[in-house]
Amino acid sequence: MGMEAGSPHESFYKEKAEQFTAETGIGVEILGVPHDNMHQQFLSDAVAAGGAHDVLMVDQPWVAEFAANGYLASLDERLSDEDRDDFIEGTLDTVSYEGAVYGLPFLVHNQVMYYRPSLLEAAGYDSPPATWEQYREIAAATTDAAAGTFGTMIPGNRDGEVATRFMSYVQQAGGDIVDENLRPAIENDAALEAFAMMQQIQFEDGSSPEGLHDLSAIQGQFLEGKIAMVAQWPYMWAMATDPEQSKVVDDVAVALDPGNPDQVATTFAWGLGVSASSDDQDAAWEFVHWATSGEVLAAKAIEQLSPVPRVSSMEALAAAEEVSEADRAALAVFGESVARSRTMPMTPAFPQYQTAIAEAVSAVMSGQATPEAALRQAQSQMEQAAG
Repeated sequence: MGMEAGSPHESFYKEKAEQFTAETGIGVEILGVPHDNMHQQFLSDAVAAGGAHDVLMVDQPWVAEFAANGYLASLDERLSDEDRDDFIEGTLDTVSYEGAVYGLPFLVHNQVMYYRPSLLEAAGYDSPPATWEQYREIAAATTDAAAGTFGTMIPGNRDGEVATRFMSYVQQAGGDIVDENLRPAIENDAALEAFAMMQQIQFEDGSSPEGLHDLSAIQGQFLEGKIAMVAQWPYMWAMATDPEQSKVVDDVAVALDPGNPDQVATTFAWGLGVSASSDDQDAAWEFVHWATSGEVLAAKAIEQLSPVPRVSSMEALAAAEEVSEADRAALAVFGESVARSRTMPMTPAFPQYQTAIAEAVSAVMSGQATPEAALRQAQSQMEQAAG
């Protein structure tokens, strides 16, 4: 099976593979693929029908593309009603296309607000922001540019992760990047409100450091103790509470993203799918089903402190004695954020949508285009991709 090289998912499943083999007699070889090469490598193998991988670790944006082209096997007939009921509501949607399930998720997550309670308290605030207005106010109050500390960091680099962040802003303002038929619809008032908020914090208030930031830089600056509030993925919790990786170990908490007015964030997933060109789809399914079972995902959640999409797994996590109260509180926020949010549009054109949005954000935040012009260009690019 092909998995992201060097990821915590690869290391976890490599450790657990012997258990699967002992239980089933099926051997497993996990082949690490660099993240940036995964999509193209899996796509090339699928087009050639080479069968190099029986099981694919699939990022959600690829699911519709691979399913529409017949590269993933449908799992509908293999998935029992009992299994379906154990997946948290909406999580199977992240691996479905046109009503059919093409994988099983092992991680369903979105971004939440990480913040440093001490900085907010010093500025006179006893709780994190719930609205954009509060977010802007607290960001300004916790900024001390002379000391090199800022209230937040606004993303602006030409990057896929930045595009996903902008999608969350649009949904927080009550909009979306597509209409009910999944057709491009990014040229809307919610997107303009998102750009207005970003520009106000970045340029008018100076509450975000100068430059075009991506999520890697945002993560690094927060862990260095230089930022009061940032939006990031759940995986950063383990890093932020690790003394070897973080300078804010005793001064970090998480909350729902502030909204305008909706406290939501676009949901994304990673899952395991069976390659349609596999010569052993039955064995591939056995591994996918086992690897995303309640027991295995509970172990993954406890070990990696990450949200998982099974009801039974999250119940086991809540009861685990080795999980601290702070970790439980963080995991509860991660779960609530997913439960109240919507997933990305499941269309084969999504990767092109993402690129168009990334270009629009970069153009606006670098001053090369107005929000109106950037959204007009993004709408045109997305319509061409949709066909």
